[in-house]
Amino acid sequence: MEELDGEKSYIDLLKKELSKQREVYLALKEGFWEDVCYKPYQDKEYGTQDANYTGRLRLAYYLLYEKEGDEQTIVWLFLEELKDREENSFQGIGTTIEILTYLLRKYNSGHKYDELFSRAKNANFDCACGYNAELVMSETLSDNDLLDCIYMCEDLEYKTLMETLVAQWRDSVEVWDEGKRADLIRFNTFLGKKAENESLYLEQLTLAKEAGELNEIILAYSHMIRHYLDMGNFGKAHKYIDEVRGMTEDKKTRGIRLYDLLEEALEIVCLEREWGEGGSLLKEAEKGDGINVQVKELNGVSSEQKTKELWEWAREGLKREKSWYGNLYKKGIAAAKAMQDPYVAHLEEKYKAWQKKWKL
Repeated sequence: MEELDGEKSYIDLLKKELSKQREVYLALKEGFWEDVCYKPYQDKEYGTQDANYTGRLRLAYYLLYEKEGDEQTIVWLFLEELKDREENSFQGIGTTIEILTYLLRKYNSGHKYDELFSRAKNANFDCACGYNAELVMSETLSDNDLLDCIYMCEDLEYKTLMETLVAQWRDSVEVWDEGKRADLIRFNTFLGKKAENESLYLEQLTLAKEAGELNEIILAYSHMIRHYLDMGNFGKAHKYIDEVRGMTEDKKTRGIRLYDLLEEALEIVCLEREWGEGGSLLKEAEKGDGINVQVKELNGVSSEQKTKELWEWAREGLKREKSWYGNLYKKGIAAAKAMQDPYVAHLEEKYKAWQKKWKL
């Protein structure tokens, strides 16, 4: 990592990184658009995506901060970004279209680009709700503070620089609160440092218990359990879900939605119930649904009786649940199969009815 020297040195480092886009810009002017044109591909989890989204975002930021007054290039990039907004399975708005809209509005004398702005507004549901053709943006990079620059590096996938800036930000924090810990958890996750989040989740859980708000306690437990599932430590995940499910027997929790805990419990049941078979059943349930369960080492798996107890708790939770959705059905079915529970027939019937209702 580079060492930072001076209050605004993070601006200089980000400016240096963005300046590399000049080569991309000049190449585009010469007709070499391979790195920034709309380039769709099919992702198993997220559907239709664009391989060059980040490339266009980097170039858009370069045009914004370097003040390259190039109407033709901005229009071309805007049209390429529109293709992604119209075809992307995730939909979304995104910073790229916002920057390009701001830049293009400078050339909108006589309203000649109003039709393009209207097309952007109608590109997808998210754009219809949140796209703003009158958005004002700063053209000065130094208007961004250190945290702004970290988030920008995340969007631009500048991981090496981001790691440097996160280290500076972390060292500058004098008082840690829930928001700052949540930021650091997010940064660590993006940078591939999930293991460093354990102490942060534990601190969040400790503080939630001290505050005594049941909603927040259950949420903190859920985050802790999800962390251990992602790290492949199913023994610790089971330990913490045993702790929190004892709290859910209280009548005070009846109005609290427990679907995150239910999902986690169902995953643990599958992964503990016969390391091979249960895991296979869950993997089958995952296909195309974005369920993130990493199967690594089996660290301290609970006894068969404890797995059975967890399944019985989860099954009762499923019976009380009123707001069902795809992942909950799939994980419930996978867990019922792993436990060889006849309840699976009921779940499969309900799932088919749900699919029919939503025309899936």
